[in-house]
Amino acid sequence: MALLAFAPAYLVPMIANLLGIYALTRILTPDQYGDYAFVMSIMALFQSGLLDWALLGAKRFFERTTQSNQLPAMCVTIYLGLGISAVTVFAICAAGLQLFDVPSEMASLLWIGAAVVVAKEISMVSKGLELAAMSRTRYIMMECGESLVAVALGLWLCWYLRLGAGGILYGMLVGALLVVMFDARRIVHRLRGGTFDIGLQKQILAFAAPISLAFFVEYVMSSADRMLLQFYLGAHQLGIYAVAYNIADRAVTAVFLAISVAAYPLIVQALERGGPAAARQQARQNVDVLMAIAIPAWGGFTMASNHIATILAGPAFAASVAELLPLAGVAVFICSLRVHYFSYAQQLTHRTWTLMVATVPGALVNVGLNIVLLPTMGLKGAIWARLVGYVVALVISIWLGQRQLRLPFPGWSVAKVSLATLAMCVLLHMLAFRTNTLGLVGMILVGALFYGVIALAFDLGGLRNMWYLRRSLRPLPT
Repeated sequence: MALLAFAPAYLVPMIANLLGIYALTRILTPDQYGDYAFVMSIMALFQSGLLDWALLGAKRFFERTTQSNQLPAMCVTIYLGLGISAVTVFAICAAGLQLFDVPSEMASLLWIGAAVVVAKEISMVSKGLELAAMSRTRYIMMECGESLVAVALGLWLCWYLRLGAGGILYGMLVGALLVVMFDARRIVHRLRGGTFDIGLQKQILAFAAPISLAFFVEYVMSSADRMLLQFYLGAHQLGIYAVAYNIADRAVTAVFLAISVAAYPLIVQALERGGPAAARQQARQNVDVLMAIAIPAWGGFTMASNHIATILAGPAFAASVAELLPLAGVAVFICSLRVHYFSYAQQLTHRTWTLMVATVPGALVNVGLNIVLLPTMGLKGAIWARLVGYVVALVISIWLGQRQLRLPFPGWSVAKVSLATLAMCVLLHMLAFRTNTLGLVGMILVGALFYGVIALAFDLGGLRNMWYLRRSLRPLPT
């Protein structure tokens, strides 16, 4: 059950973020939400290009440095490098604002955004080290606490003090800083006795820099399609697109994250302790559970897309968002399958530079199709462009994995899960729940119960054995 033990760390933030979208789409206009989405895109570029290497290195090298008694050296090396990267972020922000004529309100948001990405990366390194150590309670507390504080405080500042997008960013900043303060004693303890290790820094950068660069390219292209949207369709349509894609991303990706958050450290441990064969065995267990949960969750999201849009998105967004959600869910599912499973082959073999072989063609296809489809298909053209780009990247990733570290994929198990999901979707369609909150809750409960019975009856993804195992491992009453 280790794969599911960390699920609250992503399910709670997912719910908090969806509630945030519910509130924001009623506080902000589509134009204002479009400006907010633009700043978030810039933040993602900074984080992926300059900061994320620290989190990636901490998660990948924790097990190795712990076994070799080099953990303090790794922490000193990562935090020192992170400090240099943070200074670079602020320097680039200052230079960019000097070079371009940016409105004062937008400039203020960008400065806050720069502080947010630095604080969040420090908090993410702390959480990443807890995750690598499989410290479940602390990790869940830190992840959920940061998300809940960020959303609650951000919405209060946005609504009560009328700070708009700035209020949301301030909430994110405070949430990240609280996690850093909570972990301060652990940070000091990890650093005690450590020294900067240039050799280790080179190893970390050799592993993490290509991954960060691949993420950066993806974010560049994601930002590019939003800029193209603003150019062709304006901020109003960009705001609607951002809401639709954010809802799909939070809902579908959260399922992958809830499982892969523990899956990746388990594979790393298996590789370091037992070699490639042990890593493949662990990967097979992981993907069985992942597909048994992610596929029905995606199917349920598709069936409930109209309910979700009506309930979560404000009146100015709902109708257009409902049209985009099913296709956006498919795009996010394809992207998540690559990022949270098939790309592990490159990370585990340290051939991370080959991630670009999949990322660049997919990103170029995405941008090219946006230019072609946006003028004729509107917002659906942007979703189709992303979907095709993600399919291209997934196919290339699978091909690369076959040559580097063949990760198993249970075709027969996926077929059975898909059939069970299809049956669940047919049932939900036949029941025709009302398009309101009670109807959505009913769809979730009926769908989960129906699929759960089938999953236990046919042991889909080994869920039945996991359930019995958990019951058998309960302590005996005294």
